[in-house]
Amino acid sequence: MTATQTHETLPNQLAAANSTLLLNSSFADGENCAQLLHPDAAADTNVLWVSFTKSPDQQLRRWREHADGQPAEMGIVSVEDSTRSVAADAGAPATGGPSLPETNAPIETVTSPNDLTGLGIRITEFLTDWAENDNRTVVCFDSLTALLQYVELETAYEFLHILTGRLASVDAFAHFHMDPEAHDSQTIEILTGLMDGVVEVDEAGDRNVRTRKL
Repeated sequence: MTATQTHETLPNQLAAANSTLLLNSSFADGENCAQLLHPDAAADTNVLWVSFTKSPDQQLRRWREHADGQPAEMGIVSVEDSTRSVAADAGAPATGGPSLPETNAPIETVTSPNDLTGLGIRITEFLTDWAENDNRTVVCFDSLTALLQYVELETAYEFLHILTGRLASVDAFAHFHMDPEAHDSQTIEILTGLMDGVVEVDEAGDRNVRTRKL
């Protein structure tokens, strides 16, 4: 991969990529994540969160901290029991499953964090539902560090290989959170090989962006 350090926005630096590994501390704020969700083009963007670590309302609050408008379409695949805060605060609608507060955006739940088949199905459902509109779909996968607490690296690799291929087939863009302090260099290198780009954020917040020649 080729490293770049410019004043361009992250979306511009990664314009040719469909998948990016975001190497950032789990305790960092959401600025880089928000940039990768294309908030400046919200009206023409479908936004999907795949969340192991934050509840749907937390994801929505993070978006609103960095974006003025609401995406054209939005939804969340919530892993394990992270929908409970929304169910308690907002209540479930009269029909169908729960939705993001104040948006009516759907939430799909995967009850077991090692159910990668179910996770893949839920993600594909959103991609399929949005395939007919003219918006760019962007995905936040939060996080690979959490995923690897429940499945072996080889299993995660196989799942991500299929998922990144599916995203590329519909010209979607996804970034995958990973805390570099929680993994050895070999694990990071293996997963980097699946990605079109890597964004490394140091303790000072400075970014190093690497992309493969596409």
